[in-house]
Amino acid sequence: MKTNVIFCSLVNPYRKHSNGGSEDIRRRIVASASLVDSVTVYAIDYPHELVTPELLPANVHLQLYARGIDPRPWRWRYPLACIRRYNRSMVMDICRAILASTEPMVIFIEGMQLFSLWSDIKGILPKNAKAILRVHNIESAYHHSVALELRGVLKLAHQISSLQYRTLENRLLSDFTYLYAISENEAEVLVWRYSLSTDKVRLILPIPADKPCGLLSRREDMPFIISYYGDLTLPNNYNGLRWFCNTVLPELSGYSVELHVAGKGSEQFSVYDRVRAFGFVDNIDAFVCSAQIVVAPIFSGAGLKIKVLDAIGYGKPMITTPKGAEGFPLWLKNQLHIASSTEEFVQLLSSMIVSYHDFAKTAEGLQKEVSTRMGQTQFQRQLLRDIQ
Repeated sequence: MKTNVIFCSLVNPYRKHSNGGSEDIRRRIVASASLVDSVTVYAIDYPHELVTPELLPANVHLQLYARGIDPRPWRWRYPLACIRRYNRSMVMDICRAILASTEPMVIFIEGMQLFSLWSDIKGILPKNAKAILRVHNIESAYHHSVALELRGVLKLAHQISSLQYRTLENRLLSDFTYLYAISENEAEVLVWRYSLSTDKVRLILPIPADKPCGLLSRREDMPFIISYYGDLTLPNNYNGLRWFCNTVLPELSGYSVELHVAGKGSEQFSVYDRVRAFGFVDNIDAFVCSAQIVVAPIFSGAGLKIKVLDAIGYGKPMITTPKGAEGFPLWLKNQLHIASSTEEFVQLLSSMIVSYHDFAKTAEGLQKEVSTRMGQTQFQRQLLRDIQ
């Protein structure tokens, strides 16, 4: 299809320290590239994450830029996350690409953290261009949620960011042709809170990982491995896992179990008994597939939790919380193992350890269903309808 697709990304989708946001962006880039002649990605990230992968789809062009501070005083009304994602060369390159394009254009703005970038480029977009905002989180709600867990200066900082985002959301969301919401709840909030037309808001669920490990047998002389992976410098991840290590893990003393933790900042959890911290791992697939169960103790945050979706994609039995299950379609939520308390986590884990084969077979079936109902074909169909 002769369409110029541009992704403006708040992180390098192919970054070394991947997270839920980068995974979501990368999978949609790949899905889009199979529909159109050319996709150009302009991504801004920390200097150590500016790594171009060895293999890219032939029609995907990746341009990487180092994060900096927006020096313009009038932009300091924006949240800190916005003004810390500035690179003048990136803005100029995107503007040149827009002005030089002679084909129909679709431009993705990946997240509200790029509101400052959007303000720089929206005035030069052709009238027939389709501008799509991917709502990874409704940022005002996310920062409000994080503030509830914090104290002191950090709490105040997130409260201020929440108010700043709310002002920008009221002013800028109506600019876009479409808003691609990550969950049903956020799609509904975008309509009723911001008085947006239902024709403008789309529910576009993340494309799941499709990397089934297959049933994993365990030697009787080996401990039962529970795994957790994620960015443990983030308060919602750190607080949830710390709660799990302090309250749930000690209650499993009757079983031979180990908790394996991977991800940025995971080294701090090596102080706990029966916990092995791996730090950043190059092959997260091998890390997850070496475990029997995945846990996602999440008690705050907004949007849909991609780490939960990815655990399903591995075909692993997984336990999360009501917050971790938030945003998923009802048909999927009804098949998740959800625990709200220490007692419920312990009960579910004990059942999974005793009857692991049965739980693993069920998880394998769920992985196949999610792959069918939420795979990249669903995203491609909606994108084609919107750009045609």
